[in-house]
Amino acid sequence: MDTFASAFPTPRPAVALIGAGAMARALGLRLAESGYPIAAVISRRRGPAEALAQLLGAPFASDRLGDVPGVPLVILAVPDDQIADLADTLTGAPRSWQGAVVLHTSGAQTASLLEPLRQEGARTLSFHPLQTVTRDADATTLAGVSVGVEGEPPGVAAGIELAVGLGMRYLVLSAEAKPRYHLAAAMASNLLVTLMGMVQEVLASIGVDRREAMATLAPLLQGTLDNLTATSPEEALTGPVARGDIGTLRAHGLALRKDLPHLVPAYAALSVETVRLAVRAGTLAPGRAEDVLALMERMVTLPLPGTAPRTPEGPRPPAPGRAGTPS
Repeated sequence: MDTFASAFPTPRPAVALIGAGAMARALGLRLAESGYPIAAVISRRRGPAEALAQLLGAPFASDRLGDVPGVPLVILAVPDDQIADLADTLTGAPRSWQGAVVLHTSGAQTASLLEPLRQEGARTLSFHPLQTVTRDADATTLAGVSVGVEGEPPGVAAGIELAVGLGMRYLVLSAEAKPRYHLAAAMASNLLVTLMGMVQEVLASIGVDRREAMATLAPLLQGTLDNLTATSPEEALTGPVARGDIGTLRAHGLALRKDLPHLVPAYAALSVETVRLAVRAGTLAPGRAEDVLALMERMVTLPLPGTAPRTPEGPRPPAPGRAGTPS
């Protein structure tokens, strides 16, 4: 049986947490719940650092980076635009970085932002929990979620060990793949929220209260998510685009153009992508797909009600030549 050297001196090393926001809270609670002692919480403002330290049972809180203790694991749970400067500043702390594991929790940025600390001997990585996190997070918020791990091999090995210790799944990423990984996460979470805002707006136009709308849609959303989890987007897809139901799609377009014309471009763009998915799934014949695409094109190019159609420009007059003669 193969054995591997641990990245840490003990199975549950002490942790210094830099940051006191939502991610710091969620990750700190998960660490503490999993048996990792939180040695210190450091933040730019002392009040939040002390509050989070008290919540996590940490014996020390500070607003000075120079106070970071010489623990084996240091976590930077701070906004993306602070990571590089923070890493540079930490190299001046009165402690050795040789052999320490230092990670940041950004989904978009790579471990390269921690290069000053790597040059000091630290094993560096990015460690991004793939979960939406709010300020009321608890110890279960990150339980069982996936984490994107990226960096040099020593850092990645430490990240995998940490993920396993926290009861999380892990996905090893290259630096080149990190932007697309974060793009996928943003589309799955942020753009879904935007889509639901649009859905609420449609329902509000027929008198459905926004809170009631979410309660009404919750079973539909959950059923869709269950289907996606159990199968694939191709297998889970239903609805008028998948059927090539031109009549229903035309009715959707007319309703939007009449009452919510600003949503027409988004509806058409999403429908075009749905056509691609339906063709891949084999539920929409290519000929019918062309009909749907043509409808979506008309939907976004025809003048909206109450707007004057654009008149085609006539031929431009020729540019005058010298002394008024033709050129």
